Amino acid sequence: MKAIVKTTPAEGFDYITDHPERPVAHNEVRIAVAAASPCGTDRELVRYSATAKAFGLELPVVLGHEVAGTVIEVGSGVETLRLGDRVALESHIACRNCYHCRIGQGHNCLNMALLGLHVDGGFAERAVVSEHACYALPDDVPTETGALFESAGVAVHAMLRSQVTLAGCSVIIAGAGPIGLALVQLAHLSGASRVVVIEPNDFRRGIAESFGAVALESDQAAVEWCLNDAADRHGFDVGFDCTGAPGALDIVLQSLRREATAVCIGVPRQPFALDITRYVIKHGITLKGSFGRSLWETWDVLGSLVSRERLDLNSLVTHRMGLSKFQEALDLQGGNAGKILLIPGID
Repeated sequence: MKAIVKTTPAEGFDYITDHPERPVAHNEVRIAVAAASPCGTDRELVRYSATAKAFGLELPVVLGHEVAGTVIEVGSGVETLRLGDRVALESHIACRNCYHCRIGQGHNCLNMALLGLHVDGGFAERAVVSEHACYALPDDVPTETGALFESAGVAVHAMLRSQVTLAGCSVIIAGAGPIGLALVQLAHLSGASRVVVIEPNDFRRGIAESFGAVALESDQAAVEWCLNDAADRHGFDVGFDCTGAPGALDIVLQSLRREATAVCIGVPRQPFALDITRYVIKHGITLKGSFGRSLWETWDVLGSLVSRERLDLNSLVTHRMGLSKFQEALDLQGGNAGKILLIPGID
């Protein structure tokens, strides 16, 4: 079958047209991939950057962790799925045995395996995965749309992690990538009074504006704009850093009022200094981190929102292409593109 494979601990990848398929084991299913979407992590894996090395890649491995498809083979012991079920895949495969798994925090699993990094992922025509990595899509959600659930789930999880009721709040979001743009929609759905997005890319700022956000460039003028707009509160109520880029979190923190909440989502490539005295102690800002999705609360919330057409994930998609165009998809990610779907059937 066709597959995108990371074979060596160096920059690059292989597009293989005759990649062998392994048998379906106990508690596993085989899915026909309908769509998969590359993200920033995949770009780092291809570059074999320091970020990629930190994940502890197990090579060779089929890349791709934002995936949806249809079950075409069911292994022994599978209890929750049957042939023809349409599923989105959760990339964090929990062991289900450690302390965090036992108390219902599978997203904090101490023995976590990652789809497309430690086990073969979904940039392929077919994929074999644990049944416990599958989320059954609501009947009225198209299968392709399921490939967008993972990244949108990051946004839902971050919103839930904030523990802030966003109704009436002013919200600042650093980054208008897929996660940031999903957060824009979620903030509006939650009744936010103002949503501001900080984004250097003109194209992505345009998408954010089409969703009803105020889109500003990433500079100090954005801080002044937010402080002036929320002068009665002396700053915004909630901030989300979806970039991990140097300086982005500082812009968010400068834009917030005292005792506001900031949530870090984007993963920085290296450590950076943070003025704890100013922001955490004197201003009393609550700083939280958010990683992945909770299993399966995030997915149930997201599935309901998409099924009821409250959240439009398809509006994030700007390109569809075949697996053979994987490098082109990676190149587009850094420019004028939103979410990109790789469709095996297009090749």
